[in-house]
This record gives sequence, C-alpha cells and structure tokens, in this order.
Amino acid sequence: MAELDPTNRLDRDRSTPAEAAAPEVPTTVLPAATTTGIWLPGSRDPSRGYIATSPVREAAAAGFDILADQLPPVPLTAHQAESRWGADSIGRAVGLLTELHVDRTSYGWRLTTSAGKDERLEDSALIEAFDAIAEYGQSRPGQIQISLPGPWTLVTALSLSSGARVLGDHGARRDVVQAYAFGIAAFTDRIAGLGMQPTVRLVESRLTPVLTGTWPTVSGWASLPAISESQVWAALESTLRHLPPTVLALPNLDPLHLQGKEIPAAEALRRTGARSVSVPLAALRSHSWEQLAILAEAGLGTWIHLPPTAGGRSDAVNHWCDRIRTPWSRIGMGDASLRDFGIVAGPELPMTHPPLLEDQQGIGPEHNRGTMTIAAGLRRALEEIE
Repeated sequence: MAELDPTNRLDRDRSTPAEAAAPEVPTTVLPAATTTGIWLPGSRDPSRGYIATSPVREAAAAGFDILADQLPPVPLTAHQAESRWGADSIGRAVGLLTELHVDRTSYGWRLTTSAGKDERLEDSALIEAFDAIAEYGQSRPGQIQISLPGPWTLVTALSLSSGARVLGDHGARRDVVQAYAFGIAAFTDRIAGLGMQPTVRLVESRLTPVLTGTWPTVSGWASLPAISESQVWAALESTLRHLPPTVLALPNLDPLHLQGKEIPAAEALRRTGARSVSVPLAALRSHSWEQLAILAEAGLGTWIHLPPTAGGRSDAVNHWCDRIRTPWSRIGMGDASLRDFGIVAGPELPMTHPPLLEDQQGIGPEHNRGTMTIAAGLRRALEEIE
C-alpha cells in the first residue's frame, strides 16, 4: 500500500492531495474510565434507545453527555433517514472513502464512476457530524473512541459497478483499503484539531471467511478465492500504522485454519500490528482466555465487550466481574492485571441494511443505559482489584 494521503471529502479538495506523515502513536491504547464511544451524529442514540429526530445536534449532545458521565465506549449504531432506516455502519464507512464514488443498489453498496445521491447523502452526514462534534465536544476535551467497520469488513460489503464483489478484484481491494485509511485519518485528524484525543475501534468481523475463501459471491452459489495471509496482514498493518491509536475488534479468539495449519489467534493478531484488541465476553472460551493472556503479556491493550443485555439487572456488577475474574485467574493470571482491561458496552455495529431494530431484540432504552452503567461500575471494580 502506498503512503497514506489523508485528503478527505470533508476538505472538498480532490485535486491536490497532501503528503501525510505517520503520527506517533503509543504502543497500546490504554483503557480509561474517561474514554467514551462516539457514533457519528445523526445515528441512533444507544443511551436512550431511540432515534434522534433533529438532524445531528441532539445525537452529538447525548454523546458528549455520556463522556461527561464517564460511561464506557459504545459502538456506532445505525441512523434513520426520514421515516425509514437510512444506513448501516457500512453506509457511514463508505462516506469516508476518498477518491472513490459509490451508490446503493438492491444488493448493497457498489463502486461507481461518479457521485450519486446516496454518496452525497453520506458526504453531507459526515460534514454535519464533524460540525456537531466541534460544537458539543470542543469544551470537553478527552479521549474519544470511534467505532467503524474494519477495512476487510468494508471490502466484503462492496461490489464493482458490474456487480462482482470487490473482494475478488486485487486492484479494487487495494484502492478501497487505501481510500478508507485516508478518510479515517483525515476525519480523526480534524477531531484531534479540536483538542480531543481520538482513538479508532475497527470492527473486523469477517477476517476468517476472507482468509479461508468462504465469503460468498453475489449469487450465493459459490465462494470467492481466499486472500493470502500476507495481503491481509499487510493491508491491516499499513492501515493501523497510519491511524491514531487503534483497537482491533474481533468476533472471537478462535484459531484460524489456513492451508492445513492452525494459527493461534494471538499469532494472527500480532501479524496485523494491532496494539489493542476488543472481543465479546460471550465469545471467550478456555482457549480464548489463554490467547488473551498471551496478548496482554505481549503488551497489547485488552477490551472486553459486554453483551447488550448486561444492563437487565441493576445489581449485576459483581456477576460480570466474576465472569471476567474467574477464568482469568484459572489460567494463572494475577487479579491485579485486570486493572488494565477496558470495557465496551452496547450493541455491536450493524453490518446489514436495514439493521435490526433494538426493540426486536428485546433491548430498550432502560437496557441500553443500564448496560453502560453496569459497564462503568465494572470498570471501577476492576481498577480496585488488588
């Protein structure tokens, strides 16, 4: 991948890209009680469980209220356009692509030769998002975690103008990964310019099918060829190297089976160059905790994502603390090392269009706020462990 050039649609200047230097980043993304998540304004407000009806200001104000309350990170969730579901997190991601054009079809987002209505809507949403972040966040400096789909997850969601998958075209894959990194870098640079400390959480939910050649074609009757490990790791490493401190979110820590060999999750993660990892608590098995311990001892930051329903009980802090402490101690890790764990709360990024309604999953406003409150209490409990 070429050196990243963070020219972005927000700058409205596609003609003279500027040369970008890689920012210095710490070796880990340190979990902190004062870190909050941010969903790009105009999205569903996870703390209240409903759609912000005014364009972006209400969502932005609610997000920074969460920061003021010192609640834990919450992933980006979907937004509603007028009276219908307007975009999933892939829609927000394509809005960050530079030098590439997209539109929406019946089978999802595709690359095009010129900007269409759907791209202009995403461009407009990003500009509004930044303006709202500037308005409500400038007086509240601190660390902010932005959750977005990972580059390979985005690649799997896009098609060429012909309808073929971007994943099956080497040149298109390279262009999308690079354009996405440019866009994220530019967006976070502008947030940093407001005096805030942006971190990025990239949700890579589809690495296994990409590496093993099991991602389906558009028809669903066949699978695309596997992408080589070297290409996958190189793209991730290059992307992460040029972004602010980044957390790589994975669906689990199961081993990968490539060309007849089993590659432990910890080894695969180290190949990406990731400095922190996020994983759902519900996905952790005995071998997963061992992999997590290897990563922690190697200096990687560790974030645990609580289930969306964790806030169903107001007295559940001790329960979730035991859910983490018991298996961690069982593999011989000291309790004091739990102080370094970060906690993520709320539903994960919706990757399909339209995203599932939260109330269809039995997750309402009380659960959303309750889950973040439980997670904040759990974070404090881990900090107090001796």
